[in-house]
Amino acid sequence: MKAVRIFKHGDTSVLLFKEYPMPAPGAEDVLVRVLATSVSRWDVTYRVGAWNNGPYKGRGNPGRRMFPLPMQLGRDAVGVVESTGPAVTRFRTGDRVVALPHPENPWCTEAIRGLGNLSTEIDLPAHTTFGGNAQFVALPEHYWLPLPDGVAPQSAAAAMWSYSTSHRILVDRLGGRLNDTVVIAGASGGMGSACVDLAVAMGVRVVALTRNSEKRGYLERRGASVVFVVDPDDAESVDLAVAEIRSMTHGRGADGAIEFTGDRRLLRLCIDTICLGGTIVPVGADWTGTPIPLTDQDLTRLELNVRGVRGSRLDDQRIVLELLAREAITPEIFDVMPLGQAAQAHQILEAGEATGRIVLYPWYGT
Repeated sequence: MKAVRIFKHGDTSVLLFKEYPMPAPGAEDVLVRVLATSVSRWDVTYRVGAWNNGPYKGRGNPGRRMFPLPMQLGRDAVGVVESTGPAVTRFRTGDRVVALPHPENPWCTEAIRGLGNLSTEIDLPAHTTFGGNAQFVALPEHYWLPLPDGVAPQSAAAAMWSYSTSHRILVDRLGGRLNDTVVIAGASGGMGSACVDLAVAMGVRVVALTRNSEKRGYLERRGASVVFVVDPDDAESVDLAVAEIRSMTHGRGADGAIEFTGDRRLLRLCIDTICLGGTIVPVGADWTGTPIPLTDQDLTRLELNVRGVRGSRLDDQRIVLELLAREAITPEIFDVMPLGQAAQAHQILEAGEATGRIVLYPWYGT
């Protein structure tokens, strides 16, 4: 089969598209013919080695293995069951399925505590086990859900990771409510776009921040109430955005803020626009270990809530599939590219050119 794998960290030249042996499914595995997979900023992070060589070098996430090499990237995978192991009971050959971007280990302490997204002793696709950037992938039975009738593989591949995590951010971590005002920094990327879509559907007033003036129209079409083009290197641009957000909320400030870029200056902008008792969810990372620009006085003066997030839970992923089936969400697909052009897809993401998600199709030219 054809797949894209990395055997070392580096630039896009380390993405090797070639023939590899077919996966060897175990007794509890489902072998799937992949019809759609995706590329995300996390794939870029893994590829360049920022995860393994960042401030937590040698440690990784508690209870999880370090990122191994070689690796097959692509957290999302959607396709048709090719075969099943003898212990599999839920799926048959020909079933349409979608991979869980955040599978859970139901027997670990964290899942029993209700924190399934923090499951230990489990491998995540494209993080500690091979992901979906291939023509075939084999994963355990409980890593898959049925793909609802009428949902296109490309839509599911574009939505599952970004929308399920965004749903958890908005509902669980931020506690978003009807009529809230929420600032979203980095709003035009795959997860930022998903967050805008879901927030608008919830009746939240979205204030979108982008560095690129060409993306203003895109964000307005997605439903953002206000779009600010902010250059973090330009203090006047930052100050103007803070003043405008304060003004539009009659001096009160935004109820919440979500920061996807990892830029410390944009995170500070979010802090400076938040209301009393508001909540900030820093999602992006700069991978340098630079402390976030937050003081104890910010916490006390504002009674500020700062909440981290690590992925989604099973119910978030279920909800996204049901929203897709009802056509209640339409993920933005920047492009559908051949799997063999994974390197070009990474370059597009690194250049900041994409809006929404890039989907890869493994069967072009076969």
